[in-house]
Amino acid sequence: MLGVAMRGGVEVLRRVLVCVLCSVGLSGAAMAAPTLWEVRDAQGGVRAYLFGAIHLCHAACYPLPAAVEAAFAASERTAFELDVSDPSLARTLVTAGRLPDGQSLKSLMPAELYAQVHDASKAVGMPVSQVQGIQPWFASTLLMALAANQAGFSTEAGVDGVLQSRARQAGKPVLALETPARQVAALSAGGERAQQAALRQTVDMVVSGQIGDYLTRMVGAWQAGDDAALEALMLEGADREAVAPLFATLIDVRNLEMADRLETLMSAPGVLFVSVGGGHLVGERGIPAELAARGWQVVRR
Repeated sequence: MLGVAMRGGVEVLRRVLVCVLCSVGLSGAAMAAPTLWEVRDAQGGVRAYLFGAIHLCHAACYPLPAAVEAAFAASERTAFELDVSDPSLARTLVTAGRLPDGQSLKSLMPAELYAQVHDASKAVGMPVSQVQGIQPWFASTLLMALAANQAGFSTEAGVDGVLQSRARQAGKPVLALETPARQVAALSAGGERAQQAALRQTVDMVVSGQIGDYLTRMVGAWQAGDDAALEALMLEGADREAVAPLFATLIDVRNLEMADRLETLMSAPGVLFVSVGGGHLVGERGIPAELAARGWQVVRR
């Protein structure tokens, strides 16, 4: 079922599986720069810097703020949600993204929603036949990534991907907080209603040609550290009640898991620079709050 257009989409998605969810669940007061936290141990020693990245961007995302550059330079090791060089990443995505034999995307949703998916796939240049055999979560992520590419945004310019390349060039170890399979499980969570609501949010923007403006506003809010604006953008046009179960898995559950992983990594020698989607670093259930509750000294810079 996966033809040339699908393979091109997978390459676009290779660097990140959650490109449309990098700032989900944000809340709090506006700040003057992208989110950066410093984590110290009980003795006051710096163990890590936590940076809220954005996964889809362009040249306007650079240069990064001086504080972020200083934290990156001062760190001996780096950690990201995923290691984008992992050869299993695209393979895991494509395998999990296929529907079982005998099922089609059209059969899984209301006719009016599938009609929008049909129109959105044409708008991004992907043959409609390629959509039929993929999971709703894969269709949503793929359509967003391809529409973003058309609007001049890419995962190659995404901050986390750029920082991973820089870390390797500088000889800094690159560590993964999660596996590709874990992110796929999160993307496909929440149940049928939540998945359809998330897909509807994406195709509404693609069909109406709003992706470029939407991502421009998101980058601006990210650069300003405007958490409230990012929250509004991520939920713009979404049925909040319907998508709540999906967001709970994508953000809250994974925050706890990543906090566990970070505690293990921070127990090893060397300061750690951590870059994750911005939504994981804010609010009462964010990673900084979770680490603080566990006794770490966590301060926003």
